Amino acid sequence: MRRFNFKKSVLATSIAVVMTSGVAPLAVAADETTASDENIEVIAVRGIRASTKASINTKRFSDSQVDGISAEDIGKLPDVTIADSLQRITGVQVERTAGESGPVQIRGLPQVDTMMNGEIFLSATTIDSSTTDLGDLPSQLFSGVDVYKTKNASNVGAGMAGTIDLKTRRPFDMDTGFTFAGGAEATQGSISEETDPTFHGLVSYNDDKFGVLLSAVTSQATLATDYNGFNDTSENGGLGWTGSSVTDGVNHITPHGFTAFNKQEERDRDALQFSLQGDLGEGFELTFDYFYTNQERFNARRGFNHNSRWQGYQNYADATSFTGSGYTHLETGEEWRAVNGYQMRPYRMQSFTQVNINEEKSENFNLELNYDNGGALTGQVRVTHATAKATMRHAYGEGDILSIDEGTLITGPGGLTPAEYCNNGEEIVGDQGGCYGNYSTGIQDSQFLITHSSAGAYPHFGGFDQMVNGGKGMMSVADYMADKDSYHIGAFSSEGNTDDRGELDTFSTAWNYAFDDLSFISSVDFGLRYMERSVDHDQFTYTSDFGGGCDIAQWKAVDQAYGADCVGVEGTGEMVNGEWVPYTLLPPTGIDEVTTASFQTNFGGVTGIPGVWSIDPSNFRDPRAFHERVFGNVARTENGGSTYDVKLKEMSYFLQANIDWEGLTGNFGVKVVNTDLYVKQNLVGPNLPHSGLGPDIGDVVTERSYTDYLPRVNLNYGITEDLIVRGAYSKEMMPLDLSEWGEGKVVGNAYNAECDCMRVVNGQLRGNPELDPLRSDNYSLSAEWYMAEASMLSAGLFLIEIESFTTPGITMVDEPDSDGVKRGPWPFTTTLQGTGGEVKGFELAGRVAFGDYLDIAILNNFGFDANYTYTDSSREDKDVYGNDLPFIGMSEDTYNAVLWYEQEEFSARIAWNSRSPRLITPGSAGTGGQSLYQDDYSQLDVNVTYNLNENFSFYLNGSNITEEIQETYVEFPEQKAFQNAYEARYTLGARVIF
Repeated sequence: MRRFNFKKSVLATSIAVVMTSGVAPLAVAADETTASDENIEVIAVRGIRASTKASINTKRFSDSQVDGISAEDIGKLPDVTIADSLQRITGVQVERTAGESGPVQIRGLPQVDTMMNGEIFLSATTIDSSTTDLGDLPSQLFSGVDVYKTKNASNVGAGMAGTIDLKTRRPFDMDTGFTFAGGAEATQGSISEETDPTFHGLVSYNDDKFGVLLSAVTSQATLATDYNGFNDTSENGGLGWTGSSVTDGVNHITPHGFTAFNKQEERDRDALQFSLQGDLGEGFELTFDYFYTNQERFNARRGFNHNSRWQGYQNYADATSFTGSGYTHLETGEEWRAVNGYQMRPYRMQSFTQVNINEEKSENFNLELNYDNGGALTGQVRVTHATAKATMRHAYGEGDILSIDEGTLITGPGGLTPAEYCNNGEEIVGDQGGCYGNYSTGIQDSQFLITHSSAGAYPHFGGFDQMVNGGKGMMSVADYMADKDSYHIGAFSSEGNTDDRGELDTFSTAWNYAFDDLSFISSVDFGLRYMERSVDHDQFTYTSDFGGGCDIAQWKAVDQAYGADCVGVEGTGEMVNGEWVPYTLLPPTGIDEVTTASFQTNFGGVTGIPGVWSIDPSNFRDPRAFHERVFGNVARTENGGSTYDVKLKEMSYFLQANIDWEGLTGNFGVKVVNTDLYVKQNLVGPNLPHSGLGPDIGDVVTERSYTDYLPRVNLNYGITEDLIVRGAYSKEMMPLDLSEWGEGKVVGNAYNAECDCMRVVNGQLRGNPELDPLRSDNYSLSAEWYMAEASMLSAGLFLIEIESFTTPGITMVDEPDSDGVKRGPWPFTTTLQGTGGEVKGFELAGRVAFGDYLDIAILNNFGFDANYTYTDSSREDKDVYGNDLPFIGMSEDTYNAVLWYEQEEFSARIAWNSRSPRLITPGSAGTGGQSLYQDDYSQLDVNVTYNLNENFSFYLNGSNITEEIQETYVEFPEQKAFQNAYEARYTLGARVIF
């Protein structure tokens, strides 16, 4: 069990404020015909019904189409995370990372801008992104979240289908006098079985002229996931290195390999929010906000893998079980079938351990001066500044079970090793006593086969009972896997490390002038805003010098030998039969020789794997120190293709007229955005030896400017006091993720014995500064019936005509191999300009509190929320049948249902969320055009709260209590790709309020 490592400073702060009194009253308009300041009902938000009522009022009295969630108490949003709560909103979908909700889509599109208290902020987990991963923000610091599905001209957020606004508490929102609140939680996961603590607290003082508020959260979490399926290096899995084979004349996909591993992420997070407000008199009010997050994550994967070792797909695997699904390729006429069973020749069979260490810190400052002296003119001047820093360090080590000495498919014989490793009866072949060394006593048999079947609920691996030859004679494959002497280190690497730094500065001023004598236009809004955003992204690898500096390597591996520059250098090779032969960079190394290792048998629900010896992840907690200790030196070597600088400057202006005339309200206006874009990329030279590193050989700078005119209209008509019809139109523009403009070329290589060189196998052209930003025309129509104060029904239609977007694609590049010879062209993934897309659909929602209609004991304490969203899309990219592919991340159907019960002492809530399949990755030529999808996914969460009195409460949360599995497939549900088995997480907590 991991030792708790509490941050003492934040912990002390949290404990100091684990007390509170009344909850912040939320002022919302209650008059059913107008939202004027003269008719405001103050709702003290405490409990499920009050939270529902506040959210309904947010929607009802907005001048655009808005949905919101409100905290049920201080430090208590309805769900464990912000994203979990947002997924209950009609039209919102979430994706899960490490089992927790994170990235958010609105109406099927992931391009969602996120604000904090009405202005863009900077998150450390998305420094170079235009969106925010809400998984890194503690829910306890927020009083609510609003989702704007349509926007007026004064809204500063971008976003193709909507904008999210996170709302923190401020002292003038709190009761007069002192307020103290706090809580403590203990959470346990069903896979990790770790007990994780969280402490949060708030202290506030408000005397109506001056106010100060401080809230803080400190938490530790161990998030566990069991993964199995195609080899892939992305966070949640993907299509990976997938190609095709032919079995009995039938084409089918074949992955590079199959794997099963356990993933655990240890996360320590501290967050702090400070707010200061002062009434300066004469209508002036000053507000200062500071928001701080600091997060450390240790993400470790360890498990079993076998693969083709880049020796092609056709010779690696044959299909043994076709499903009933298939198709005829539209261009070639070839027959393709779906597969759920393979028989494979393991060129490489190994255990592996991979670690990513992330440190993420952000600071957001806000200073605003508001003016409202009761006259016609009101307004605000606002300045924000934000900085963020994120680092990632990667480490990888593999334990090969197959001997590379002789008899196997891997390479055999093994490379030349110095005399000091020739002590096991090897034949001495070199003039200095060198030999082709024994790397291990592992399997030395090229005839055995491994099977894999995904036909059941969990995959099954087979073939481990076969008798094989090896260094310890005839034994079963399983016996060799259980013998630690069978393993040798195949490779060590620390690549793809990143340092990100970002800054965000804004200045804005916005004003409203109200008219007394105009019957149609009640007021006008006008203002301007300047934003400057920059990101400095560095990617690098920890390399080591070999042979006194004659060679350098990223991959310290048994299949890498000293290069031509080392000929004749002592210690790098010797004469064999009159010719100089280089040594391997990594000599024979047992799996526990420079690391600690343990026997692993837990692979989740996967069956058939007898177990493997794998490196303990703790060896890699400091990757740089590890490589320096093992190889004697280490250097930071930049990867030119993935290092860039991007600066984005926007000057925007808006003018908006507000309408209030005989039941018709709303606004119409225009926002003008002038954008200056600066992109500095690196020119990339040929890859360094033993690496995928393209060195920086110069810079190329691109500067662009463009202007967008964004008209926006929101019209709301009250047919009756309780029935509102809304219509909206807006033109939207959103900048791309800065990486889509900035990144360069990255080349993938693999060793090839024929040329004794690193051959190009694929690559990436990630960035293109000439890509246009995202642009769309959005239309929306909805009707809302407010049946009672905590009950409502709504229905809506939407259409998003997308003028420009980006989409992944393939281009062929004739990149030279390490010996300078071009043997291509090779497929490089890239980002292409997409045009002419469309998203359309409808939303249905209902919220009913039985107490609004019934006066029956028990029943009037119940309520339910339910909604459904249908989303359809079309674009140029097609599936295997010639039909339009959906946009990436989009599900056609999304369902939510929440049943709640609440009385004074006790409340309970059960929430169900479900979404239909979503596209993860479009297909390619290698897959016959077959695309990767996530299958249907549903999750059930529960909450039970007991209020001892008005000051103390206890609660139990259960997240994903049915332990759902994220199942994915390639084109056909029977052709499974991979699974993420997410754990259930249970939280026991206590909350106190004074």
